[in-house]
Amino acid sequence: MRIKRALYLTLTLFYGFILLLSLSIRLLWIWLTVDWKIRRARKGFEEEIVKYGVVKKDAKKLSAQYITLKKNLKRFFMQYLKKSGALHA
Repeated sequence: MRIKRALYLTLTLFYGFILLLSLSIRLLWIWLTVDWKIRRARKGFEEEIVKYGVVKKDAKKLSAQYITLKKNLKRFFMQYLKKSGALHA
C-alpha cells in the first residue's frame, strides 16, 4: 500500500513537472514570437512610409511607437504573472 502511494506521488510530481516545463517552453516561444513580429512590423512600417516620401529620420521617430507597444506588452505580462502569483518578487 505504501509503495503504491509513493509511486503515485512520484508519478504525479513527475507529470506536474512535465506540464510546467511544457508551459514554460510555450510561454517562451510566444514571448520570442511576439518580439519578432513587432520588430518586423516596425521595419515594414518604416519602409512603407518612406515609400510615400517621409524622411527616414521621421519614419524612425514614428515607428518608435512599436517599441513603446512592445514595452507595454512586456510590462502587462509581467504584472499579470506577479499578480497571479507565478512570480515571487
